[in-house]
Amino acid sequence: MVIRKFPPACCAGLALMIVALVALGSRPAAHNRISQVTWTTDVEPIMKSRCLGCHTPGGFGPMSLQTYQDARMWAKAIREEVLERRMPPWPAARGFGEFVNDRSLTPLEVELLTAWADGAAPLGPAVGAAHETRPPPVARPPDLIVRTPTAHAVSALTERFELTTGLVEDRWITGWEFMPGNRSIIEQAALWIVPNTLVGTWTPPDGARVYPSGVAERLPAGSHIALELHYKKSTTPQTDQSGVAFQFGRRPRRELRHRSLSCGATSIDRDIEALAVTPRASGAGASIEIVARRADGTVEPLCVLSRYEPAYPITYQFRKNVRLRAGTVVDVRSSSPGCTAELDYVARQ
Repeated sequence: MVIRKFPPACCAGLALMIVALVALGSRPAAHNRISQVTWTTDVEPIMKSRCLGCHTPGGFGPMSLQTYQDARMWAKAIREEVLERRMPPWPAARGFGEFVNDRSLTPLEVELLTAWADGAAPLGPAVGAAHETRPPPVARPPDLIVRTPTAHAVSALTERFELTTGLVEDRWITGWEFMPGNRSIIEQAALWIVPNTLVGTWTPPDGARVYPSGVAERLPAGSHIALELHYKKSTTPQTDQSGVAFQFGRRPRRELRHRSLSCGATSIDRDIEALAVTPRASGAGASIEIVARRADGTVEPLCVLSRYEPAYPITYQFRKNVRLRAGTVVDVRSSSPGCTAELDYVARQ
């Protein structure tokens, strides 16, 4: 048997290699590292502002994300949903109009949520009272609430109720809020002044709609309110008793009006300021584009949807009123026939 002797330099090199391999083997993989993004400091504020309108016990969402234990269980699903831009649902394309009710996540919020999910979803330090967010100011009580008289058994996916206001004189609506009775099954609601004036739509997690200062909508004396409710399917019997709360104010400087726009071009016959637009299409997945073509040749996109979702017929409220002069053409186009849009506007002063 021949015994080979290695020079001291080779032995030292071999020893260093073994030490290096052991060190690399004991180092945790990158995806197992605990993230510096935590629930208490980073993720919980996002959940409160973006998600808890639906994802609470008894809410419209399929699971609650209200507590750390709830959200940690769904961390990987949260990561997938926000990266695919499926949640929160906001079909409007970025860069085409700015909306005060934009519920989509910012790029920073997406980064924080994915980093938290990838980094073992840590809880983080307790947040002291000095860092807690202050509760929102208490709104004044509504001036009028109309609702279905009793809780009714939900027997169809769409139901329409006509409710009396009991008003003996004209009143001016400065804001309104849909009050879902059974929040877990209501997909959307539409509010009408009978016979055919669409006041607006609601989809979870919408809150109160408040009109700009000096703007209000007439609610005539003796008028009736139509409430159209869309329910999702349920495997168990369900009941509901929903309603609407109204805030009234003085006679406004400018009266809120509505105009229905069909597919194609519609010419504006007076100077107006657009406050909001509600696009609709006949089929799910259709793209919709609503643009204003001005007489001077400029074109302004009002709202662009890459994929319309019938369950979320959102009323897109412009962050800043869009001024449209007489002669402007509003063009509504869709990849499916039967597209429409409802334009909320006031006369230009």
